[in-house]
Amino acid sequence: MEGMPSDDQYGISHRTIHKIFQLLHFRAKKQDSINRMQPKTSTEPRTKFVFDIEVGMLEIYNDEVYDLLSAAGGKANTANGKPSLDVRRSAEGRIEVPNLTRENVESLGDVLALLKKGNANRAVAATNLNEHSSRSHMILQVQVKSGLEGDAATSGSLYLVDLAGSERTKKSEVEGKHMKEAGHINKSLSALGNVMEALDRKASHIPFRDSKLTYLLQDSLGGNSKTMMVVTVCPTNYAFDETQYALQFATRVRRINLGTAQRNVSSKNLEETVKNLTMEMKMLAKAKEKSETQLLSLKRDHERIKDRLTKSSESRTKNKDETRTMAVLRQNNTDMAARWQKEKTLREEKMVTLEDTHKELRKIQQQLLKASKDRDSLNAKVEENDIVLSHMKKDLRDAKDATSAANIRARRSELLLSRNGGAPAVSLAPAVSAPSPQAKPLTSPAPVAKRTSSVRSTPTPKKKPSVTESVDADEVRTKILALLEKHDPSKVGKIDAIMDKFKGKEKFLLHKMRTRYETDSNTKPADNGRSTRTQLAMERHMNRMKARNSTG
Repeated sequence: MEGMPSDDQYGISHRTIHKIFQLLHFRAKKQDSINRMQPKTSTEPRTKFVFDIEVGMLEIYNDEVYDLLSAAGGKANTANGKPSLDVRRSAEGRIEVPNLTRENVESLGDVLALLKKGNANRAVAATNLNEHSSRSHMILQVQVKSGLEGDAATSGSLYLVDLAGSERTKKSEVEGKHMKEAGHINKSLSALGNVMEALDRKASHIPFRDSKLTYLLQDSLGGNSKTMMVVTVCPTNYAFDETQYALQFATRVRRINLGTAQRNVSSKNLEETVKNLTMEMKMLAKAKEKSETQLLSLKRDHERIKDRLTKSSESRTKNKDETRTMAVLRQNNTDMAARWQKEKTLREEKMVTLEDTHKELRKIQQQLLKASKDRDSLNAKVEENDIVLSHMKKDLRDAKDATSAANIRARRSELLLSRNGGAPAVSLAPAVSAPSPQAKPLTSPAPVAKRTSSVRSTPTPKKKPSVTESVDADEVRTKILALLEKHDPSKVGKIDAIMDKFKGKEKFLLHKMRTRYETDSNTKPADNGRSTRTQLAMERHMNRMKARNSTG
């Protein structure tokens, strides 16, 4: 985490804090530039960007928390009889360590000095795997508060965690208290792995309390924060198992999605503000009543003193002692008048403050009302979108049904045309207003003609019109109307709809009408036996088509 400063190879802690100082100084320079750009005649105040950085450092040794920046930091607390620190949840719902030493820093050099002091107090030991093996987990806490002068400051916390590596006692060959340290290290890392597994599975319960390490990092792992983990492995063959387990752990952590971090601003703060303002209004109202009572009492005293002064002035000539008493009463009257005037001024100031409080309260109530209206508007839009989606689904199902019906009519038309003399069949599917892309293509009329070749053909009509005959739309309309009046008078009233449906295909429509009505009229004299055989052939063909569709 600290790297090798002697070789100018700084680690993550140094680079991160250096970046924080760089960004904060850049923001301060930017604010200074904005202030210099303001004209001298501007009445707006020139504010400065200020920031404050506090650094705390602790270690988790044998599942106990110790302060590394205290006078007897680190595990030395145990030897000196000083208790370890507790990890608690604050009133605001955040995890914190009470009584942890936090130092203000002004530069990167101050931070490096604190890191050196904390690392000197950290528990380390030599093993067969590492000469300077860390026997505890170290956490560097950086608290940053920044903002413009006179405005509410924005605060954020950064936790830089240096985890002790897991070890196998068979390879490290530790004994005694180092064996106990290794057990606590592996136990805390195992608890961290369980937390990662629960987060990966989106479990309803996350076991943060299984270890001091996971409980302290609860806000970083499961709260409103951004988390990054760096896993280091050993490249030697001797540590193959540890490297494999570390990579598997890193793969599991990589799949975890904690969501997007947001600023901790909610309507709860507004509610607390309204509550505080209401209490302040009540206190001001009580102070106003008290001031009015005191004012009334002062007025009575004033009238009483006036009476005394009148009586004293009448008897002033009687005795010099009375003259002295009159002077004292006048002085008291002057003091009381000054006090009354002072209390009157204070009362007026409180009234002005009360009016400002009322205005701010009304403004907050308007904001709450606007937020409620926006929420209702969003709910209404969601309901409208659901209704539109349901209508679109219904239209899609209708389009699919219409396409299926059009394909069935086209197949029936092919069968009828093949039955009436092998005339070319034309698909009616394009006439459907919204064809479905999943509809099956129409079968070609050629195979139908081959399958029905064994059926006795019907007599050929005497007069068969050519499809390429040159007629315009009016002539076609006249001829089709004549055919309908002669053969199907019930469809005469639908002539406009039929012409609109086959607009641009008038030749094909005339050919189809002639084939349908004139061919049927010419084939009526056929004997019943031939018609029966044709019907049987048609039924066999329909059965073959159904079998083909079912297998397709």
